[in-house]
Amino acid sequence: MSLRKLPILLLLLLLRTGGARAQSQSSPPPDPDYEQVSVPVPRAVSLIADAASILFSRNEDENKVKALVERRRERSQKGDQSLRFTIPKNKLTRTLGLVE
Repeated sequence: MSLRKLPILLLLLLLRTGGARAQSQSSPPPDPDYEQVSVPVPRAVSLIADAASILFSRNEDENKVKALVERRRERSQKGDQSLRFTIPKNKLTRTLGLVE
């Protein structure tokens, strides 16, 4: 991954955490005009994304601190420190090389 793509991915991370949905909702079926991209990130970035996602969620049924600890435990067991983004397939994202 080039350093030119990093600011764009960080911007997408901020948009993702700002628009966090409730944890109980299932994701909609994939749209053919969008592509899901999984990006490996450092552990600190995935921690910030998990914390923001849980803290800004609207799920009041669950203790948020407990949910954060459980999510971090699952990530540690899997060893997966990647984030998923849904990126539109358009001229800009193709030019940047984010989608094919």
